[in-house]
Amino acid sequence: MRQIVPPFALTQKILGQQKTGAGTPYRLTVHCLRAERPEGVLLYHTLTGELVLLSHEEARQLAGLPGPVPAVLGELVPRRFLVPREADDMALADQTRDIARRFSKKDGVLTEYLIFTTTACNARCFYCFEAGIQKAVMSEETARAAGAYIAAHCGGRPVHLVWYGGEPLLNVRAIDAITGILRQKGVTFRSRMDSNGYLFDASLAARAKADWGLYQAQITLDGTEDVYNRRKAYVDPQGSPFQRVLRNIDPLLDAGIRVLVRLNMDENNEKDLYALVDQLAERFGGRPGFSIYFRVLLENRGVEPTAYTEEERRSLAEKAGAMHEYLAGKGLLLKWSLPQGPTLRSCWSDDVNAATITPEGRLGRCESHIDKGLWGSVFSEERNEAVLRQWRERRPPGEFCRTCALYPRCARLKNCVIHPARCSPIERAEVELRFRQGILNAYEEWKAGGQGEA
Repeated sequence: MRQIVPPFALTQKILGQQKTGAGTPYRLTVHCLRAERPEGVLLYHTLTGELVLLSHEEARQLAGLPGPVPAVLGELVPRRFLVPREADDMALADQTRDIARRFSKKDGVLTEYLIFTTTACNARCFYCFEAGIQKAVMSEETARAAGAYIAAHCGGRPVHLVWYGGEPLLNVRAIDAITGILRQKGVTFRSRMDSNGYLFDASLAARAKADWGLYQAQITLDGTEDVYNRRKAYVDPQGSPFQRVLRNIDPLLDAGIRVLVRLNMDENNEKDLYALVDQLAERFGGRPGFSIYFRVLLENRGVEPTAYTEEERRSLAEKAGAMHEYLAGKGLLLKWSLPQGPTLRSCWSDDVNAATITPEGRLGRCESHIDKGLWGSVFSEERNEAVLRQWRERRPPGEFCRTCALYPRCARLKNCVIHPARCSPIERAEVELRFRQGILNAYEEWKAGGQGEA
């Protein structure tokens, strides 16, 4: 057995090594992902974060469990890959995360901000979750107040900003005002943006890099030209929006800004996305900073909400796996890394150091709850602590969670509108694909470091 990635320091501090029980039958923990390689079998512990490589002979010995631990697998017991047959894996994960959260920062300093410069957009995507939301544009007065609030509540630490919308570039003045205040007050910051890319020209890309500290732009592409133009339904487009967005990717990359293309997949465009990937590979393949990831379109969102049947969920989960492999084969897949610590939060919503800012200057927790669950304002020091506590409330686990390898990495919130109480095969497939890619990436890095040589 070879250790590829050590366990999380915090988890190791909490759990320590598992003691061996004489005569106790052991089994492989539920919280384990497995990946076959020519050299052996990789095992990743989703609770402890440890990654090990077993020889093929060692891996074959696992088939004899539960039962006495073969001598060649003895090291897996203190490392908790093998646990007593009657062990409650879920309870151990819950206890570990509860203790780990007590070690997390709770100082109220806000260093992560997702900012709605506007809820207006120059496209009309049928699946947009903001359908029906009143359109609002952040004024310069509000933007300056937002910049001052960020500076006053970051505790002197570097700040990370996410520009969001609508289409954030429809209100460049707000971005200029916020970043101008931060520079004036000596706040270190960097930013990324979710944009459709339509308004990014060469001069704006250079300005975004220099003035906004922009290091990444995420751009959604839903298909080849005809499919994309139809699904995005731009308002008063000049020429082909698809061609314009592709042209705008070049100046972003030239400016040193990473471009992350998101593919939104459903049953209607799944086959067309393969043709799109081929086009992107030919045009941008090999360019530093260019990568792609994909998501299956969420259910019950937008102006044409649709609920998938269980058969459709299983089908889309399989298609997600096929797309993952295709992108990897093209060398375009976003490189996912394994987590660096235990899961202490779900997303922005229960991160005590994060906030969203609406166009009106209201403070919230979730980009999908623009007008709900707001707890404060950039114009005031008041905080609604009851609302903040509600954002941290978690849903109780389901029976399926007991046998899910991903459970230690999952933290569902009661107020979440993206992930329902029911765990979808689509969601599990996407998360597992990312973890498996992270496992393989970590292994390849380990080998590249010369540690894989016998």
